[in-house]
Amino acid sequence: MEHAHGEESADPDAPLDSDQLGALGWAAKFSDRPDVAVAALQRAFAAARVGEPERAALIAIYIAISQFGRGADAVGLGWMQQAQNLVADCEECEAHAWLAWMQAVVLSEVGEREPALAALDVTLLMARRLGCIDVEALSSLLKGQILTSQGFVAEGVRLIDPTMALAIGGVLGQFATAQVYCGTISTCASTGDLERAWQWTLEVGRCAPSGPTEYPGDCRLHRAEILRVRGEWTKAEVELASVCDDLALWHAGHVSIAHYELGEISLRRGDLAAAAEAFAHCREHGHSPLPGMASLELASGRAPAAVALLRAELATTTQPLDRLKLLPVMVESLLAAGQLDEARLAADELRALAGSWPAPLHQARAAHAEGAVALATGDTATARRQLTAALESWRKVPAPFDEANSLVLLALAEESATRTMHLESALESFTRLGAVAEVQRVMGHLGRHQAADRVSLAMMFTDIEGSTTLLAQLGDAEWLKVLRRHDSILGELFERHGGEILTGTGDGFFVGFPTANAGLDCALDIQRAKQDVRVRVGVHFAEASRDHGGFSGRGVHEAARISALGCGGDVVVSAVTLEHATKHYPTRDAQTVGLKGLPGEMQIAYLEVGG
Repeated sequence: MEHAHGEESADPDAPLDSDQLGALGWAAKFSDRPDVAVAALQRAFAAARVGEPERAALIAIYIAISQFGRGADAVGLGWMQQAQNLVADCEECEAHAWLAWMQAVVLSEVGEREPALAALDVTLLMARRLGCIDVEALSSLLKGQILTSQGFVAEGVRLIDPTMALAIGGVLGQFATAQVYCGTISTCASTGDLERAWQWTLEVGRCAPSGPTEYPGDCRLHRAEILRVRGEWTKAEVELASVCDDLALWHAGHVSIAHYELGEISLRRGDLAAAAEAFAHCREHGHSPLPGMASLELASGRAPAAVALLRAELATTTQPLDRLKLLPVMVESLLAAGQLDEARLAADELRALAGSWPAPLHQARAAHAEGAVALATGDTATARRQLTAALESWRKVPAPFDEANSLVLLALAEESATRTMHLESALESFTRLGAVAEVQRVMGHLGRHQAADRVSLAMMFTDIEGSTTLLAQLGDAEWLKVLRRHDSILGELFERHGGEILTGTGDGFFVGFPTANAGLDCALDIQRAKQDVRVRVGVHFAEASRDHGGFSGRGVHEAARISALGCGGDVVVSAVTLEHATKHYPTRDAQTVGLKGLPGEMQIAYLEVGG
């Protein structure tokens, strides 16, 4: 970022050369300054175009990649053609390898997978011949992705895992490192192999590879997707909110996926208005909001509308992995609409497709769908068998929300004593997760009235800034000491100010305070305490529903998103919190903001921490 500002004020009589401008362009890109990045790369191109055609072609390729990432495909193709023109009469060089890889990417994205594989084989040979390790790595990754999408998982993984090892080992450049990490995690997620995705995610944190660290935008997105499935919704929301900010200007596709994930979390928490807002933003950024939007229709009591949405989408969706994402919700929607025969056909297709991708996620979805159909048709023996299999697979993922859903269906297929036991276990899981609507559903099955109290309190979220980088720098043993000291300091402060720890998230806390003053005073003491880490703190005073020891409701979602607006050392507070305080708290940078995935705007400010 400092370099970017230096370029903006650079002496025009002493311009940077093409190498420096090119480096500046990539630095600006990974510092969330796409305007500076593109401008610098264009200047580098102009500086190299006369007399250095190969260098100019490489810079044109970098610009094309940036433009494709921003969704400006026509502009990207223009720069790609410019690169081709520059090296048309040159001997084979690095630019030729990059162009060959980009052509293979284009073929893959338009569904021409066999021609793409053939092109990649040629590109790999060229990259090895020229010593272009980045192109070789990216080509191996793409070939592995295509093979896994075709059901050749073992063959694909044999290409992807070694390529990821190169990225982790610091062998690749910044762009290739980020691309390989993103591609590896997204491929693992799409094929249902979340355990492999999580292992690589942890390895990135431990090894601190060269290139962008501490999960730059796209990397944090895929980490958040895994956190959402694993039930760590608050941490996922914080990650996703920062993704929306970091990538807003240069990767619209990832921003749309981030909004989709926020919608899925809101849906699971029972905040249908927030889910609708998030899915709308997802659509605006060019990504399909399905199957989430169909789940929203289903949760709103409109099963026929959910079926219609999914039927239209499935009619034009041919890729098996894409159908695998849609079919589980289609089965659920068809059952809710009373269309049992079609639900059975959808479950059969889901099972057949899951056979090509044997990871626990897809096996769990298929078994759950088969169990749900069997239960709806009165075949309780088959329902028990399939739902028990689903539970085993969910636990391997792990996916506690989905596991609890399967447990509810299993309970309905059991006799009374076992039924109650399963329902109580599911109720405990949903309560811990904060899945309000599911808690109400299970309470209904148990024949109880939900005793939810509406209370007003100051809600605080805390989070350690740069925890992944610190873990990588310190190592597991030393990091554990730092974390224990941090937990001890904050625990004492929470107790001193009357705070109740509602959730501990590993490197952060969700805490409730009886008054705004208590929450604000505690936040200031946290930032004034001598610690080995930098902590960001958010405080929001609002109403929430308290049930079975947990808090839920829109106010909780707002508090989580407010905390994501700060950096280490900050205390971010909502204006309503200051209004409920009975003494004056100096603030700075008061502003009106939109909270990611929630409708409307909110006024916030930063407390002056002082000494």
